[in-house]
Amino acid sequence: MNQFGNKFRVSIFGESHGQGVGITLDGVPAGLPLQPEDFLIDLERRKGGLQKGTTPRQEDDFPHLLTGVFKGRTTGAPLTIWFENKNTRSGDYAKQRAFPRPGHADFVAHAKYGSFEDYRGGGHFSGRLTVCLVAAGVVAKRLMPFVPVVAHIDEVGGETDIEKGLQKAIAQKDSIGGIVSCSAKGVPLGIGEPFWDSLESRLAHALFAIPAVKGVEFGSGFAAARMYGSEHNDAIVDVHGNTATNHAGGIVGGISNGNELTLRIAIKPTSSTPKDQQTLNWETGQVDTFSVKGRHDLCIALRVPPVLEAVTAMVLADAMLEAGHIASIWPQHIYHITTKQQWALAQQAGFYTASSLDQEGFIHASDYWQVKSTGERFYAGEPDMVVLQIAAKKLLAEVKYEDADEALFPHIYGTVNLDAVEAVLPISDFA
Repeated sequence: MNQFGNKFRVSIFGESHGQGVGITLDGVPAGLPLQPEDFLIDLERRKGGLQKGTTPRQEDDFPHLLTGVFKGRTTGAPLTIWFENKNTRSGDYAKQRAFPRPGHADFVAHAKYGSFEDYRGGGHFSGRLTVCLVAAGVVAKRLMPFVPVVAHIDEVGGETDIEKGLQKAIAQKDSIGGIVSCSAKGVPLGIGEPFWDSLESRLAHALFAIPAVKGVEFGSGFAAARMYGSEHNDAIVDVHGNTATNHAGGIVGGISNGNELTLRIAIKPTSSTPKDQQTLNWETGQVDTFSVKGRHDLCIALRVPPVLEAVTAMVLADAMLEAGHIASIWPQHIYHITTKQQWALAQQAGFYTASSLDQEGFIHASDYWQVKSTGERFYAGEPDMVVLQIAAKKLLAEVKYEDADEALFPHIYGTVNLDAVEAVLPISDFA
């Protein structure tokens, strides 16, 4: 019903014109640093009224962390995030109650809930609730900083030029749809299951929960139906599973193959259009002329990229928690590649440092999957290289996850105290 996920379980609640909307996340690992400010960038990207073609309705969208956070870190208990509704105009909907709006859930909601539904602004069916999805995505992204998830608009109204697409809608005094794509790099090999729990199945299930989504495709998608098998097949070029092409979109047999995950979604035109329409009048039982009043998006696709990123990240985090790629206490360990000689010098000095600390102000570190990827590519067969397994909770220096090469890497600001180094592992364990 209103829940999704196995290990990273998402429960969404609230109505468009009610007191507010919110989301509860169960299964969030303990120890994740989390402040309201961490949500603001993605929440701002989703807001209406900030770009041409979006609704003038503006809400503060400030995330109130009600449960599951203590002293700035997640506790491992359910995390509840609440957003107040402050800028509503419910009267717009009372005036047009006689008409179940075409393209909206008014008619089916009335049939399912026997007229007890909150119809204002679409109630629980409203795109207003995507603010909750974005919040869930912020948490999911922070759990897997080594997997950057990025979405962007491909088309608006069939035009790759967004402005041109919007002008088509303005000229017609109508709404318009679009296509939005998403990619995720660094997804570990082997995520997903055959058949019902295939990675595509889980992603598609969640993606179709985004209001206005009418189609989902992975890799070449529907274009694959017009290709030859020899053309569509992705030739494997090395022992790590890298492929010459990526028509599969990073998933084969329902399981991630280690290549970039790529997908696209089709967004229908906003159902609320000012254009006159012929539709049922509940009060008279006759078809009558009707137009939607209120504040609406000319093109809802413009606000979809952060929502698409969020839902994709939610599914990946859930699957990675299931597969053990994300620890129940976060971050449990971070890793650093060095030489046996540098480690010997650290033991003599009583602390570990690196030249990057002097040159750049921090020591480069990695998570398990980053160091495994680096070891396989650059250090296989290097007997003098070792990997320091560092317990994050014991580390006295500050750790920040920061952008490097389109991914987030942990940077250690200060020297490493030796009691935080729980193991010194040969590079062969990762290569």
